[in-house]
Amino acid sequence: MRRQYRPTSRLRTRPLGLLCGVVLFSTAVTAERVERLDYRVNYRGVFSLGVDMPIADLSLESHGVADTGLSEARLEISSHDYPQVESLYPIRYRFRSWAESGSGELFAFSVFEQTRDGRHRLFLRDESASGTRRHDLRAGDGREQMAQLDAGTRPRVAALPGPLFDRLGLVQRMRLEDLHTGAEYRIPVTNGRQRFSYRVRVEEEQWLGLGGSAVPAWKLRFDGVAINADGKREVAHLPLYIWLSQTAGRTPLRVEARHAIGLFSIELGGRPTEIISARR
Repeated sequence: MRRQYRPTSRLRTRPLGLLCGVVLFSTAVTAERVERLDYRVNYRGVFSLGVDMPIADLSLESHGVADTGLSEARLEISSHDYPQVESLYPIRYRFRSWAESGSGELFAFSVFEQTRDGRHRLFLRDESASGTRRHDLRAGDGREQMAQLDAGTRPRVAALPGPLFDRLGLVQRMRLEDLHTGAEYRIPVTNGRQRFSYRVRVEEEQWLGLGGSAVPAWKLRFDGVAINADGKREVAHLPLYIWLSQTAGRTPLRVEARHAIGLFSIELGGRPTEIISARR
């Protein structure tokens, strides 16, 4: 029997949650190299009268953390420059992810959200059902570990069985694969509250229009299944599509995610900016 999609949270919280869920970007870099990518988030649906409406800017910066064996990716979303969105649902979101440099497996991630309410949390790998332990930074919990990560040192965590990725690490993994049409991958993911099993399929090769040019790309389909504490499985969201360039870096070019209220898309705003970092 085909599984039916059922939203798992209230509609008023879904726009930001959807953006966070669809933004899966990451990259593999060395400690000396930084990659910066800038995107625009668009919405098309009942609230925009069926036309594309820019609603936020998104930036991603990735770099290695010298001497720790970790790589860090920092993603930020802001609706600051979009007055209509600011008046209805202002968005400030920051996601930082630390992963093992060699395998890309999750070590820790932090989430800062400022909409109507605010929260700032740190998640460190552990052996729990979700795969992480949550620390509420605003309440003072986890500040020592956060300070260590900020300082470029590695907090102590227990040895962990089996691979696990966060939402940034999911696409980091795909960017490292030798992609071809029809290939499928199964990847374990956590959002800090529960685990997911993701099936990623390379749908086809396409020429994607970007900035007035046609760019060769791979179209990937992501299907997530939530794994509850009792082991039951439930479809997490409608299929998500990401286009990766066919260049060596597999740059994420476009994301599309459908929702009951419309289509959300994220498009690259320009060429990647690579910076030689002074970090050592």
